[in-house]
Amino acid sequence: MRTKFILMVAGLIILFGIGNYYIGLRFWQSVGVAVAPELVSCYWIIFSLLAGSYFFGRLGAICCPGKFSDRLIWSGSFWLGLTFYWCLFWLLYDIAAIVSSIWLPGVIGSYSLGVGVLILAAAVLVVVYGARKACTPQVRHYDITINKQAGNCSELHVVCISDLHLGLLVGRERLKHAVQIINKLDPDLVLMPGDIIDENIGAFVENEMPQILQGIRSRLGIYGILGSHEYIYGHSEKALTYLKQAGIHILRDQYIILPNGVMIVGRDDLFREQLVGTPRQSLSSILQSSTREFPIILMDHQPAALEEGVLAGVDLQLSGHTHHGQIFPLNLLTQRFFEIDWGYLRRGTYQIIVSSGYGTWGAPIRLGTISEIVDITIKFNPPV
Repeated sequence: MRTKFILMVAGLIILFGIGNYYIGLRFWQSVGVAVAPELVSCYWIIFSLLAGSYFFGRLGAICCPGKFSDRLIWSGSFWLGLTFYWCLFWLLYDIAAIVSSIWLPGVIGSYSLGVGVLILAAAVLVVVYGARKACTPQVRHYDITINKQAGNCSELHVVCISDLHLGLLVGRERLKHAVQIINKLDPDLVLMPGDIIDENIGAFVENEMPQILQGIRSRLGIYGILGSHEYIYGHSEKALTYLKQAGIHILRDQYIILPNGVMIVGRDDLFREQLVGTPRQSLSSILQSSTREFPIILMDHQPAALEEGVLAGVDLQLSGHTHHGQIFPLNLLTQRFFEIDWGYLRRGTYQIIVSSGYGTWGAPIRLGTISEIVDITIKFNPPV
């Protein structure tokens, strides 16, 4: 299964390379030829270095971690966003040119300097706006009713924060902001359904993020699960150590019962088998020794195979992973791929909330989606 994952990553890198060659060619045809045609070799060398900066940085972080690799990753992550929108804008221009040549000859011309500069500037503005939007989280509130009794507890206030992706790109200041928001909400319980740490845990530790997480105040504790990103670099066991140090109780295919009678279930990530080689347990096997009389809140990083939660008698599932596509128009794809990629869905007594997440992955931008912390008020209404 790990071979399949490696092939998928290799395919994405090849696609990224093709996309960069395409936009590099279009910018040369429009801007380069008009400004300095004799510098074609220098242009392609510089362009290739910029295009590869993210991957050079990631490789450097593995082989010889340090500030230089971090800077490459940081700058390269913005290049990822620029690449996406440059490709999109150039494709739209080329499609419009083809249509124009058939129906309106002469309306759209060749690759002029003006067109190149316009597309260059448009993508830069989009990425700058997206970076600003990614750093302005919103609190999204839900009122949920579970028709079960939870001891003497009639109401539970839960804050859910998924996909923090703490590390190099989502750093100390953004984490401090998240902790401030959570504490201001004054929750009974804090839940973190996966991707708490980004791929490489070095920046998470060096920037003392476990100590910052210790500042979260919650009357009934902080519980979380591992997502795909805690596994990617093979550091899941180290991640568990530091998350425990941060005061987060990680549930791996297990459940706990809170003093108020509410059951919190945490599943290991669906990608565990692909990235580690051992599959996670089925939900039915995790719950086989439990009673369904308790209100059951499930954390499952990916909102996949919802029927399993329905059949297991789950009352509320909390998921993330999708980022709601993170940047438009990728949210149109996640909407097709997942039954629910963001928001709230109910099937009988089963309810699910999928968060678009607090952090970002890859390009540190958001467009058409929000960075969010989910605030949930659960009312327990036992049947008469």
